[in-house]
This record gives sequence, structure tokens and C-alpha cells, in this order.
Amino acid sequence: MADVSQDSTPSPGFVLPGLRCAMEMALVGTIVALLGLPADEPMVLGVVLLSALVGMVVVLFWALNRHMRRWIRYAQGKPTTLGLFD
Repeated sequence: MADVSQDSTPSPGFVLPGLRCAMEMALVGTIVALLGLPADEPMVLGVVLLSALVGMVVVLFWALNRHMRRWIRYAQGKPTTLGLFD
């Protein structure tokens, strides 16, 4: 085993980013649903539900991309803390 020095950067976790992604996906789905669910027509209801699903998938891939960048920076030995929109 290789010795781990004290100044090495900690590895990015999976639990907190996963919980954050789940909360953001639920928030996006809830907001889209609350804005569009008073629709009576089935076609409008389908568009609302489809847009909520697309919004949740966008948030999922954004969070996955952010987490992959943190692991890449960890593998390169750089700090894993990123900015707000990184």
C-alpha cells in the first residue's frame, strides 16, 4: 500500500452529492408540476409531465458531470472544491 500524506485532498463522497441531486430533481419536478398541473386537457398534462421529466434528467446529468469533474481533479491531485457553477 502507498503511504497517504496528510496534505492530500480527500476523495469526493457519493452520499451527499447523491442526496443533493435527488433534492434538486424533486424540486425541479415539483415546481414544473405546480405550475402546469391545473391543466384539464390530456395533451397539456402530457406536455407538463414530459417537461418535468426532461428537467429532472437535465439536473441529473448536470450533477453527474459535476461529480465526475471532482473525481478527475482528485485523480490529478488538485483541490476538489469547485465554484458555485462549476
